[in-house]
Amino acid sequence: MSGFWRLRNIDDINGGGKMKTKCAIPTILLVLGLLTIYGQAFAHGTEKHGKSKPADTQMKKLHDMMPMFSLASAKLEAAIEKGDAAVVEAEAGKILSALPDLKKSKPHKNVKQRSKFVELAKKQEQAVIVTVDLAKSGDFTRGKSSL
Repeated sequence: MSGFWRLRNIDDINGGGKMKTKCAIPTILLVLGLLTIYGQAFAHGTEKHGKSKPADTQMKKLHDMMPMFSLASAKLEAAIEKGDAAVVEAEAGKILSALPDLKKSKPHKNVKQRSKFVELAKKQEQAVIVTVDLAKSGDFTRGKSSL
């Protein structure tokens, strides 16, 4: 035989002590490293991240409210275009019922800008109230511009 498979001496048959230790230590370290990384990744999914049950329910409520809020805003604008005061009042009521929760909510992103978010919610509330009042009086053009 020639090439890679040819035995060079009797130590190759007996296993050669140096070769075993040269390969065994890095192999053991590699296996331990992989187990550590896998263990950390596996344990990461079970963390609670410091959230409590009331915070989770409030966050779920706010996330459920988002599609309703945007849909009500779109319907409000469409009702102003059509000149339908009853629909304007109904959709504005939906928006106004959601705004108190938005004002007292605590964002999980851009936490430092919470005061700006509260101010925006207050401005939105005032705009919706003015729009409803103008729609009740029949002034839909000013109602559209105020919204």
